[in-house]
Amino acid sequence: MAKNDSKSLELVYKVWQDLREHFETNDRSESIETVVSVLSDSGHSSQDIHDVFQNDPEFDRIVSLFFEEDVNRDNKGKLRLSAVGKEDRKLWYDYHGYDKEPLGTDTRIKFCFGNLLEAFVLLLVKEAGHKVTECQKEVTVGEVKGHIDCLIDGELVDVKSASPYGFKKFKDGSILKGDDPFGYMYQLSSYGKALKKKIGYFLSIDKSGGGLNLLEVPLDRVDPVQRIGYLKEIMPHELPPSRCYEEVRESSGNRKIGFNCKYCDFKAECWKDSNNGQGLRKYNYARGPEYFTHVQREPRVEEDFF
Repeated sequence: MAKNDSKSLELVYKVWQDLREHFETNDRSESIETVVSVLSDSGHSSQDIHDVFQNDPEFDRIVSLFFEEDVNRDNKGKLRLSAVGKEDRKLWYDYHGYDKEPLGTDTRIKFCFGNLLEAFVLLLVKEAGHKVTECQKEVTVGEVKGHIDCLIDGELVDVKSASPYGFKKFKDGSILKGDDPFGYMYQLSSYGKALKKKIGYFLSIDKSGGGLNLLEVPLDRVDPVQRIGYLKEIMPHELPPSRCYEEVRESSGNRKIGFNCKYCDFKAECWKDSNNGQGLRKYNYARGPEYFTHVQREPRVEEDFF
């Protein structure tokens, strides 16, 4: 480790020692994740960080988890309550151990920032005088395990950080009407089933604007037991379920995958037969990348051979 790198890490360590007493135990873990993510982005290795923070067992634990994150993403042969509401085909690829797209540092930081915001929300709840209990309690439904966020004053609450677009679904209640691509309703209903709750709540925060919203959720809108039984039946099949979404057709004659497919870890595998067997073609537009399944007219932007 270079001398200057060592000094920068030591400075971070000293700052952390000054700050750590202002965080409660549950909140410190989320804060450490963010610090480790930034240090990793700056080129510091796992061993470097371990060496400097060796006297802080909390930090040491989070460093290990952070650098093992790609390993921990392996869900081969497993289902999780947090994921049972996701699309069948996506779950099938995950269950069968297909390779996922690697997490970039920007994505890691984004996830850590979301975790930090959610921890901050719970800190506000505590400071407001509410009782927060059972944080990360393990629950089971149909032999599938999961971990709740918490109970607030005895009520089941799941905390979500969301983009302005996603936050709107919580605020206007459209998530209750089926606008739920991440399967959050099944997730919360699964936790409710395990805890014998009829009502649950989404406590959400807008990552951009800072708005907060509490949405009451009747937990009988979906049936997690039936869903889990169905998934346990189809996951072992040799062939995947049908595709989750249809292609989007453009006036040019080109076809591309839709919004929900763009962020899927398995889009390349799922659409490998597109473009006459060449697979997806990626073009970098100013608004972000688009992935085409058929190119009839060449887009006037750069192609990215991913």
